[in-house]
Formats: sequence, structure tokens, C-alpha cells
Amino acid sequence: MGQPDHILVVDDDDDVRDVIVSILREYHYRVSSVSGGASMRDFLETNDTVDCVILDAVMPGELSISLLAHLKERNNSVVIISGNPDSIKYAEDNGLQLLQKPFRAQELHSSVHTAIASGSTGSDRWMLVDQKREE
Repeated sequence: MGQPDHILVVDDDDDVRDVIVSILREYHYRVSSVSGGASMRDFLETNDTVDCVILDAVMPGELSISLLAHLKERNNSVVIISGNPDSIKYAEDNGLQLLQKPFRAQELHSSVHTAIASGSTGSDRWMLVDQKREE
């Protein structure tokens, strides 16, 4: 049996990040976590390969579309999560995949598994969420 998939959790809320990390470890993933975009970029520059990034759609600092573009360039799989009503409505209206907070452990596991299997970032389709936030 090979190494477990390595998941990087990026969320500015410490409590939410800790819960996600705990859930993923229960599913036997190897998990690292950071609190924002700059930390994510720094972590990805290390030699520690990441199989999937769980990214909160709305965080202070760098816009999620910029972070998603960076992940897409690196060919990282991504699961986008949010409890933000605007992000949720945008995703629903445009048929985008978004794991809505709060979510169940099995939903998180399933989303990560699907993202890794598909290699999906979905970054191009999320551009308007960030553009709307800037207005």
C-alpha cells in the first residue's frame, strides 16, 4: 500500500480548519493546513507534494480566483468550500461544485476523492465570484 494522499487545508477560520483537518485524518489522509493565501503559496513551494487543496472561497487578503489560478498552473486538485451566502448562491445559479459549510464528514471525503480522481480546479468558472466581491 502506498503513501496516503496529502491534503492541504486553506481556511482563515482556525476552528473550521481544525475540524476539517480532524475529519480528513479520520479518513487516513495525510493533512497539512495553513491560514491564508500567502501561507498556501509558501507551503506549495516546499518539496512536500500535495494531492488536493481544500480552499475556502472567501478569505481576507488575496482573492480566491488568484489562488485558484495558481493552483491550476501547478495542476493541483481543489475542493472549494464556503459558508458565504453570495458564493453559495453563485455556485447554485451557475452549476458550480461547492462544498457548502457546514458539511458532513462523508461529503468532505467524497469531494476530496472526486477532486483527486478528476484533477479538477474549476478556477475559470469561479472568476465572477471574486469580481462581484470587488464591486
